[in-house]
Amino acid sequence: MPPLIIPFFIPHAGCPHHCLFCNQQTISGAWQQLPDTAQIREQVIDWLKRSPDRPTEVAFFGGSFTLLPRQTQEVLLDAVQPFIRQGLVQGIRISTRPDGLEAEALSFLQGCQVTTIEIGVQSLDDTVLQLAGRGHTAEQSLQAIRRVWSAGFNTGAQLLPGLPGDTPDKALQTLRGVMTAGVQFVRIYPAVVLQGTGLADLYLSGRYQPPDLVQGVATAARLLDAANKAGVPVIRIGLQADDGLTVPGALLAGCWHPALGQLVRSQLVRDLVCQKAQVLPSGSEIRLHCHPQQVSEVVGQGRTNLHFWNQAGLLISQVRPDLQLERHQLCLESLQHKMCCSVVTDYIYEE
Repeated sequence: MPPLIIPFFIPHAGCPHHCLFCNQQTISGAWQQLPDTAQIREQVIDWLKRSPDRPTEVAFFGGSFTLLPRQTQEVLLDAVQPFIRQGLVQGIRISTRPDGLEAEALSFLQGCQVTTIEIGVQSLDDTVLQLAGRGHTAEQSLQAIRRVWSAGFNTGAQLLPGLPGDTPDKALQTLRGVMTAGVQFVRIYPAVVLQGTGLADLYLSGRYQPPDLVQGVATAARLLDAANKAGVPVIRIGLQADDGLTVPGALLAGCWHPALGQLVRSQLVRDLVCQKAQVLPSGSEIRLHCHPQQVSEVVGQGRTNLHFWNQAGLLISQVRPDLQLERHQLCLESLQHKMCCSVVTDYIYEE
């Protein structure tokens, strides 16, 4: 059973910079107003009632938590402590910038039962970071990851492929860099253009064109494949479809879809089947087997994978659920051949 994460959004709170891509109010559907102690306790109690008996974290997302005034940090964290003492909540998760994670800050967080730190890395290319107005370097990100991991926190990185100056190869190198430094999970947020951002100004003036849905999914699939091979979980792909993103005109361009993660995972399946089917005799009718819970990803939204395979000359006649298979496994079966493969362990993309 996955852990229950009770989220509190603190849009842009503590951030010393206004990055080119950022409009946290739009992303979260909330305006900057920190929750008070009563609000935190009320929401935690409500969520625990609805989802009892699950390991639980309280999370503060959307700002640079460690760059808030220390007194503000204490108020937010203290509100969670009674639930931790009672064993109802197992830890606290925060997100912050790489340049807000010095040793003293980490020591304070350890004493307040913070267990998970998500670091807004975005890119490990200094040109991309400079163009985005991040205000820190790639080396600062790597040092922060190593420092957080060494201090015993569950360490994650948030990546934003597709910013000005970025390329799919740079994005892949960023992922590999954060994994080598020690992250234990990642989030992948392909670039989108939000109204009211510096990125919107560049886009509207014709000086920046973000990756579209097809391009963004292709890049994210390469990143997911590399993370799978390294055993590093990708816990989120794409921004959530919160209220702010559904307001007409809020999202101008870029790689966004309410089920972007499914599109990316479906592309991995599509490309793996294309690769493995090459060894089958031309014109073979193929039956495809997968775990029952993966049928929708194998077929693709709107049966897009089936249509793609058909146009590529692959005669996929059936997709059959098979409880004997793991979720990452597929079996291709023709009259003469049967082969099993995995989206996690099998080669899919050229290096």
